[in-house]
Amino acid sequence: VTAPQYLLLTECPRGDNIAADNPNRQMLRLCSVRCPHMNLITLESTLSALENNRFQINLPDDIISRARASLDRMLEIG
Repeated sequence: VTAPQYLLLTECPRGDNIAADNPNRQMLRLCSVRCPHMNLITLESTLSALENNRFQINLPDDIISRARASLDRMLEIG
């Protein structure tokens, strides 16, 4: 899908990477504060969390359903 503008809602450095990878697209970034916690995440800690099933988050079914619908729409778009 192409659009005249894209709104990025992500951590600042990730938004910088996305914008740099797409120089011909106008990216609107709502980023003025860096999250100190995001800087602590590494590929190794993410892999460990997935392999060891750590940091499980439990959500109500209605939230899961709405989130899944949003993710499905994003995946359809590509």
